[in-house]
Amino acid sequence: MRAYRPIADRRRQLIDTGLAIGEREGVAAVTARRVASEAGVSLGLVSYCFATKDDLTVAMAQRIAEDTAEVADEPLQLAPRDSVPEERSSELERALNAALKRLWDLHEAAPGRQLLTYEITTRALREPRLNDVAQLQYDTAVRSCGGVLQHVADLVGATWDRDVEEVSSLAVMAIDGATLRWLVDKDSEAALRRLSDVARMLTTMAH
Repeated sequence: MRAYRPIADRRRQLIDTGLAIGEREGVAAVTARRVASEAGVSLGLVSYCFATKDDLTVAMAQRIAEDTAEVADEPLQLAPRDSVPEERSSELERALNAALKRLWDLHEAAPGRQLLTYEITTRALREPRLNDVAQLQYDTAVRSCGGVLQHVADLVGATWDRDVEEVSSLAVMAIDGATLRWLVDKDSEAALRRLSDVARMLTTMAH
């Protein structure tokens, strides 16, 4: 007899399974039957936890957003420099590079998840009933990035010259572009150079 597990645990299990399938084969491969088979549960249980594939897609998008936000929320630790004082702009640029590198390590470690994120976005934009999913993804990304930018500014004693959400939106746009380019060419060194350019650009928006 299969051991009973709370529905919340079952939902987490099915979301994990859906993400694993999606990262390997794309969002189109995430069907209720496939998820049930790989999770070792009945098709009825999948349908009970997620009435439609759209419901599962929404849950997968939320999990991706939450995982990214969790990494972004970790306090940033800067390596100590020598005794020569840094100019604030240089210190801010160094902190931004460290923050972007930490995020980049997350992206580079899971290319399948990054591709799946774009697939979910484009599918959501083609399905009016899923438009909120695309908005959720970007709202969460901007909010998480904004938190990082504010943390970085506070860390070095800098102040953003414009609303942090506006700065964050620009940063997310740049990170998205660098990630998509990397998914095409897999040139990590070039991606890090581009992100370093982003950090340098962002320093011009603070004092």
